[in-house]
Amino acid sequence: MVLQRCIFCCLLCLLPTLAHAKIVFKSGSDIYVMDDDGRNVRKLTNGGWWPVWSPDGKQIAFLKDPPRAPKSPQKSNIYIINSDGTGEFLVTDGDDNEHIASWSQDGKYLVFTSDRLAKPGTGQRDAWTINIATKALRRLTRTVSLTTAVAWSPDGKYIAYRDKTGVGTTIHLMRADGSGQHELVKSDGGHTRRFPRWSVDSKSVLYREWNGISTKVVIHNIKTNKRQVVDTPDNWIIHSACFMGSKYLLISAKPPNAETHDIYRYHLVTGEIVNLTNTPAVDDYGPDWIDDDVLSVSPKNKKKVTWGEEKQ
Repeated sequence: MVLQRCIFCCLLCLLPTLAHAKIVFKSGSDIYVMDDDGRNVRKLTNGGWWPVWSPDGKQIAFLKDPPRAPKSPQKSNIYIINSDGTGEFLVTDGDDNEHIASWSQDGKYLVFTSDRLAKPGTGQRDAWTINIATKALRRLTRTVSLTTAVAWSPDGKYIAYRDKTGVGTTIHLMRADGSGQHELVKSDGGHTRRFPRWSVDSKSVLYREWNGISTKVVIHNIKTNKRQVVDTPDNWIIHSACFMGSKYLLISAKPPNAETHDIYRYHLVTGEIVNLTNTPAVDDYGPDWIDDDVLSVSPKNKKKVTWGEEKQ
């Protein structure tokens, strides 16, 4: 009996840690959620893109076009919605053009990029933070270039962002208060780097790198400055990626002869690739992952959640 219990406990330890977490992503013009194995896909919003989970898993921040008058310029603003698809509300004021948001460690703030205060026609965009409750704003960067794709580290200490310099586009790093701004990856003009995302331990930044021929995912350790180029197929056209725990990545990619981008799960040790989405004529972009361990409902006694209508 003791031996059987030991074997049973060992088997439990060997079970994948992927069973209960959730993935949020953009598919077509809307936002969806699904399980780690690609099952139980549910539509969450009408419209929106670049969704990101709050640290406690209760809410999702995303970009969306606010209502506007006919023939008025198209804008994108930040919205937040509850994880069950209810309670959607506008975070930013609707008069400016915002881009990719990321949550602070305590869930009270968002960092994002915006063209507010930029001179018209310059293409300038800077990084800002907003207090979700009070709407108080703080400007972090003052560039003459295009600052986009910010990402707040899980430990709350740093913000990674993509910025366009004189010779190219690369990944920068700063402290959470905006100080210590510097290039994490030296710009060389021959590479375009975008969409930084943090590892769960805040030690590495992941980003997409284009060398003029192919796209790859790179993992860059901020302490050792060592780079790991992820061994994905050379003929993949990669849009974006994020960490899925410590052993996996989620990658939005378009293989050769494919019409659209799908989301794949990539094992960092074995290189195993699992196709999670396969939506005809629709691109699946910008995945974000959260472990169900942070949610208030335990997996064992999980209540049924209505996410909205199923994706067709």
